[in-house]
Amino acid sequence: MSLKAKDIDRAWNKLGMEIKNTGDLHAKFYEGGKLVLTTMRSFGSGNLDGNIPHKIRQQMKLNEDQFSRLIACPLKRPEYVDILRKKGLV
Repeated sequence: MSLKAKDIDRAWNKLGMEIKNTGDLHAKFYEGGKLVLTTMRSFGSGNLDGNIPHKIRQQMKLNEDQFSRLIACPLKRPEYVDILRKKGLV
C-alpha cells in the first residue's frame, strides 16, 4: 500500500492526535488525559512507500480494513476509541 503523507496527516488530525515535528512527525493519541499510543512518519510531503504504511497501521493498532476506512474518512474518533477499548488499550 502506498499513501501520501498528507493522507496520514489528515487521519491523525481527524482523530485529534497531538502532532510534533522533531525532524520526523510524531503523533500521540490521548484518551481521558492518558497517552494511549504513539506513531511517527518521516518529515516530508511525498509518498509513504514500502512497509511504512504497514508500520503506522500496526502502531495505531488497526487491521487493514480499519486503516483503509480511516484513510478514506468513514472511521472517526469515537469508533477508533471503541476499537482501542475492545483491544483493552483504553
